[in-house]
Amino acid sequence: MAASHLAVWPGLYIVGAVAFLAQVSGIDTLILPRDLLTAAAFAFCTAAGVYLLDRVKLRDAWLDPADAYAHPLRFNFIARRSAALRALLVTLLVAATALGAALTPWGAAIPIVAAVGVLAYAARPRSSRPRPKDVLLVKNAYVAGGITGFSAIVALAAIAAHPNAPSIREAAASHAASLMLACAHLALRVIADAVLCDLDDESADRRYGTSTLPTNLGRDRAWNFAMAARLCSAVLLLLIPALPLMPRVSWAIITIISSIALRVTAPHRVRDWVDSRLPFEAAIVAWCLVIARR
Repeated sequence: MAASHLAVWPGLYIVGAVAFLAQVSGIDTLILPRDLLTAAAFAFCTAAGVYLLDRVKLRDAWLDPADAYAHPLRFNFIARRSAALRALLVTLLVAATALGAALTPWGAAIPIVAAVGVLAYAARPRSSRPRPKDVLLVKNAYVAGGITGFSAIVALAAIAAHPNAPSIREAAASHAASLMLACAHLALRVIADAVLCDLDDESADRRYGTSTLPTNLGRDRAWNFAMAARLCSAVLLLLIPALPLMPRVSWAIITIISSIALRVTAPHRVRDWVDSRLPFEAAIVAWCLVIARR
């Protein structure tokens, strides 16, 4: 429970997203294991820090009453420890700044940009003017664009840390098609996962004026939309020859299996299952790739 409240699972989700993008695009072969670990730590610290920022806000007066309604246990946990958690998120972002600088000089700026993006997304509770978080589809597109862009930047930054690797520009140019396809697939997956996470907040979102697919379509239709998006994306992944064979087949198969398993079990609280699943899948694919590439 504490791991969920402290944004451990969302942090690991972003690590999984970086791994997915690197594996499916094929640029993981250009990254040293040492730099891959640094990139993973950088992604986790940045993501956990900004997710905590979204939850604990900059001031107690800005804590979101919608969170209290949707997740009372998490809200009470955060409200009782708000000062300590703000210190923790600052520590995470400082650590992320150092890790980003270790990858590439401009990497130190990425956590600051990510924090600004979260503040623009929902720095305060809903007022008479909707936030990006409150607008139907804008919310999902904002999250998907941010996570996909961040994952691509981190994966390319990990290449730059290799003293003998091509420059980021050269790596991006040589893998342009696979990177764009991998980014499109990741964005679609994040949109589907964001819809699933919105299932937990359906009642609170409806009460406090946040428009999501669950509040507009209902829980079952939102479930079906997310599952259809994930399964279609997996099938498309199998059919794209421009991407490396082993990563795309591995990811397609594991996406289909995990999607069906999640729909069949249909947990009452979906968010933690969604967040913890992606890094687990990335680890399985990484193991398959190690064996295949021996």
